[in-house]
Amino acid sequence: MIYKVIKKQNNSEMCFVCGISNHAGLHTQFYELETNRLLGVFKGQDIHQSYPQRMHGGIIVALLDETIGRSLSIIEPDFWGVTVDLTIKYLKPVPLDQELKAVGWITSNRRLIFEGEGYLCDEHHDILATCQAKYMKQPVETIVKGEQFVEEQWIYVADEQMPLSFDLPK
Repeated sequence: MIYKVIKKQNNSEMCFVCGISNHAGLHTQFYELETNRLLGVFKGQDIHQSYPQRMHGGIIVALLDETIGRSLSIIEPDFWGVTVDLTIKYLKPVPLDQELKAVGWITSNRRLIFEGEGYLCDEHHDILATCQAKYMKQPVETIVKGEQFVEEQWIYVADEQMPLSFDLPK
């Protein structure tokens, strides 16, 4: 299924999932897609390994957690999700050294809590893991209280050529 890119989201300076200066991180680029889905694109490295040539399960869950949690900002840009509960299913080994995609979306949105789902797929559109999660909404200013995070560490990183769309399994 082809999804049109609406907007690219910012990256932070040091976040493990999206941080542009975190040398051990995933350096994930996030794109807002039509139908309020969020797509994270990244490539695992040897430092993210568990078994030989396989990504560590904790890194997989961190990526899906971040992707689903960030999907709130598509419709409520001044709020971030703080994880309350998360269930993951690992379906197939996740390879290193290939572009992978995480997709997340909201399934229920109430005043203080939202829920979402997501999946991780490889370059062949095989779904490797799925996730369901619940989050508490927090204003960005509450999470980064006392810091100039948004002004100094929440950075728009332009692509050489921003993708117009992505082909995803669902």
